[in-house]
Amino acid sequence: LKINHVTNHSINKELQKKILSKFKKISTKLDILIFSDFNYGCLSKNFVSEIIKIAKKYNIFMAADSQSSSQVGDICKFQGMNIITPTEHEARISTNNYEDGLVVLSSELQKKSKAKNIFLKLGDEGLLIHNTKKKGKNVFVTDRINALNSAPLDVSGAGDSLLIASVLAIRSGGSIWEAGLIGSIAASIQVGRTGNVPLKLKQMIEFLDK
Repeated sequence: LKINHVTNHSINKELQKKILSKFKKISTKLDILIFSDFNYGCLSKNFVSEIIKIAKKYNIFMAADSQSSSQVGDICKFQGMNIITPTEHEARISTNNYEDGLVVLSSELQKKSKAKNIFLKLGDEGLLIHNTKKKGKNVFVTDRINALNSAPLDVSGAGDSLLIASVLAIRSGGSIWEAGLIGSIAASIQVGRTGNVPLKLKQMIEFLDK
């Protein structure tokens, strides 16, 4: 039995200043900034905006995930991300769009969030990749990757694995499409075992060798 007693009011201004001060000191050494927002008050909209300003100044690669389960979040407060990874439910909350199909939904979310890429998580239906590139020869704006594990044991950590693995893939020189596949593989491995356990490179390679 799990009982949570939580609030989602914003952290106080003094604490925000302390975090911003520390972030400024380390920002010149960072390659990647990942927001993982559970919407319990740590990352308020204005606070996020201040962090993003600093990150953009030093050209830091940014990605974001914002959870809406027992609480409600808005992935669009993370403006101008390189990648955002909402579920379909979270995307519909942020756009207030409960009628259109997935491609239209992703396009609307991209315009509102100004994200360069969107990985729309579809649970056991896999992943929809939405890219901002214009259609051209051999260039796809949208692509789909089916779920790579048809018998998950524990979905804990699946979204985190997708996010981290795909971001690392891009920063290592991969395309958004390659990143989507690598992220999907990471998520597939994660849901195939019990508990949120760190992934190892060996496990990724073994999956590819199957």
